[in-house]
Amino acid sequence: MATRQRWLTRNLFLVGLMATIAVGWGGCTTIKSIFSPPPAPTVPVAPPAPVPPKKEPVAPAPAPKKEPEAPQPPKKEPETPPAKQDSEAPPPVLAPQVGKGDEEQLKRTAISRIQRTEQLVGQLEGKSLTGEQQERLMTVRSLLGSARDALTAQDLTKASNLGEKARLLAEELSQGVK
Repeated sequence: MATRQRWLTRNLFLVGLMATIAVGWGGCTTIKSIFSPPPAPTVPVAPPAPVPPKKEPVAPAPAPKKEPEAPQPPKKEPETPPAKQDSEAPPPVLAPQVGKGDEEQLKRTAISRIQRTEQLVGQLEGKSLTGEQQERLMTVRSLLGSARDALTAQDLTKASNLGEKARLLAEELSQGVK
């Protein structure tokens, strides 16, 4: 009896295994689809916006004469935010707040640094410079232009700092050229 039971158990196991394999192979997935990359997602394309038909101007028909009605109060138009005016007003500058006396001193310092740098750049104009020295001179000019822009925008701290950097680079460059 034990051998018959073992034979039955083994056969039922084999039948179950075969059924599982058959269902797996007969299902929706295949070995190839498991290992192949998924298809690229499709991007939905919106249909083009319809073009409104052109209307020809038609002369308005004369309005029939009516009796005058009681005057009505004017209708308020919805408030709209003011349009951006990029070219008219520069954006506000975020700079440290300084007192009036300090502001004048900072402005004088920035102007003096810019003028000294301009003198040094003027002295370097006629001299022959290597490629690296020409690049440094371009950097000095760029810093000088930024310092002038900051001075015009009343960002005195930035103007002073940029003027100092330009002056130091120009002095270093002029010492290397001599």
